[in-house]
Amino acid sequence: MAESGPNATIIVTIITVIGSVAVAVISNWDKIFPKPQVSPPPVMAVAPEPTANASPPPSGKIQVAPPVPIIDISGTWYNPAAPANGSRIVQQNSGFQFSSWGMLPQGIGYESKGSGTVIAQNISYNYVAQYQNGWTSQGNCSGTVSSDGSQISATCSDNVLGTFVSAGIKQ
Repeated sequence: MAESGPNATIIVTIITVIGSVAVAVISNWDKIFPKPQVSPPPVMAVAPEPTANASPPPSGKIQVAPPVPIIDISGTWYNPAAPANGSRIVQQNSGFQFSSWGMLPQGIGYESKGSGTVIAQNISYNYVAQYQNGWTSQGNCSGTVSSDGSQISATCSDNVLGTFVSAGIKQ
């Protein structure tokens, strides 16, 4: 037999409210009871273990590689492809300054001044050139120096002349 009346309505309302609360709690369980965040353990640097067959340096001192000697490029230079073209280089440690003179293949004379560095057998330098026809250019070069400091070969980039190769032999 089914009951009707105010008691049945109250029971249905209570069941509906309990069901709604249960659904809300279940669907939001992770927000109500969040999982604790586990942070990873801190990273610690560990010194490598010495190898079993490694021997300590003599007298227990750390050995340091000797410094690379600076190649001396001071002096007067000429271009073997254009013997009328020359340079005078003054060097102090790995830095240097120079002045150059000569003739372009078109017969235009020039003078230039610049500075650069020599590190091991690598050379790099910048310059500004003034030409007899009124032109002015600037450029930069990088290349190599022979181990005895008697030859230089560099590729240059100039804002007027473009890219060219420069070579020099010390007199």
